[in-house]
This record gives sequence, C-alpha cells and structure tokens, in this order.
Amino acid sequence: MATQEERERFLREHRLAVVATVRRDGRPQLTPVYYAWQEGRVIISTTRSRFKALNARRDPRVTLCALGEEPPFPYQTVYGRAEVLEEGAVDVMMLIGERMLGRPIDESQRPAVEERARQEGRVVLRITPEEYSP
Repeated sequence: MATQEERERFLREHRLAVVATVRRDGRPQLTPVYYAWQEGRVIISTTRSRFKALNARRDPRVTLCALGEEPPFPYQTVYGRAEVLEEGAVDVMMLIGERMLGRPIDESQRPAVEERARQEGRVVLRITPEEYSP
C-alpha cells in the first residue's frame, strides 16, 4: 500500500488522467484530461458549459484516475469532491499548458491565454481528495 507521500509524489509527477463525474441519471461521465497537483488538490481547466463542470456543480462527487505514460503504466485513483471556481482559470491554463508541453509557457503568451479563457468561459475544477486507491 502506498504512503500518502508516495501518492502525492505520483500525482505531482504525472499529467494525464480520466475524471469521472456523476451524470443526472447516476451514470458516470468519463473525460480524459491533463491535470496538475497543487497544494494537496487536483486542478483541471475546463469550460463552464462542459459536463465536468455542470455535473460537479450538481453533485460534487468525482473520481480521478491518474495514469503513468510508461510501462508498466502505473496509476493512482483519487476519490473526492470537486468545486467549480470562476476565478484562476488563466493561471491553471498556464500551469497545465506547461505540464502538457513539458516546459514553461512564456509570460508573453499570457494575454492570448487570458483572451482564450474569456472567450471559452474557462473555469477551474478543483478536486479535494477524500480517499485513494490503490
């Protein structure tokens, strides 16, 4: 069984996950995402009109399975509660963009990211872990 420190290290070091929210009819809604681990929570950039945000506003229970990209393809599952934050989307987009590219995003790109966040109605899905597996 992994320690809390090992779980958090795994979540900090990886970037791909599948997040599950609860649909209105109770079935899971699964979505592949890039994510970041920040201050003991998972953060994801999405738009306020996507099912992740709509479902989490209605029912905050979520599950996230973070995936290793190299064999033997380790994973860490996080069960928790999500909140949808209207503020902070640009910073999260910059951070996740860095994770996606594997290098920092130049600050000169911030105005373009701000415009994209505004046009797309970007929000932050922040997941507070309650339980882990394995």
